[in-house]
Amino acid sequence: MPIGVVLVEPRYPENIGAVARACANFGAERLVVVNPQNLDWTKIRAMATKGGQEFVDKMRICSSLEEALSSFNWAVASTARLGTHRKVYKTLREIAPDIAAKAKNNRVALVFGNEKWGLSNEELFLCNDAFTIPTAGYSSLNVAQAVVLTLYEVFCAASNVKVEKPKLATYEEQQQMYDRIKELCEVIGYVPHDNVPLWMSSIRRFLSKMELTSREARMVQGFCRKMIDALRRRDGV
Repeated sequence: MPIGVVLVEPRYPENIGAVARACANFGAERLVVVNPQNLDWTKIRAMATKGGQEFVDKMRICSSLEEALSSFNWAVASTARLGTHRKVYKTLREIAPDIAAKAKNNRVALVFGNEKWGLSNEELFLCNDAFTIPTAGYSSLNVAQAVVLTLYEVFCAASNVKVEKPKLATYEEQQQMYDRIKELCEVIGYVPHDNVPLWMSSIRRFLSKMELTSREARMVQGFCRKMIDALRRRDGV
């Protein structure tokens, strides 16, 4: 499956190794790590076992989540925290079929946060969608356990995919579009509150429902650019 697992600031090398093994177990394509806090390769390889060594060897290390997501078409975040601003309404089992369908023609990133505090709001807002894994009580799972559960559900859902999703705009193309939308909002003074990342997250979640292709993302970006140019000419800027 063209699915990548992205670990954001993992604290323990054993979890990186366990995730590499899970990628091998369930046919993920690659493992990406953002700002790992401890790259003890001996511990990583020990937990990866023989099956996960290939993922360890090819593991990509990035300095930011934006860099990690740049080559993907769709990013889905896992979170145990369900604050008011997070707008997480789907469980893993509910979202797994959609992830599997998109993964037929697109590179999908499954994003998991730090073992101690998970994903920040800003990191969550960079993703197209999000889900939670229900538990009986204590909501926080070990990150490697969360990855195993997620890949298993997507792996099972993939066998039932009947309608494939079209090839979507890459994360980089989407980000360029959102930058132009943000610029247009600023030009017309349409930012309803001081929390700009939250506002842009609402726009991102809204447009993500459209599942835009590269051509459609360029259309939106071109429209925003023309509007900005026209408004600035009118105002003599």
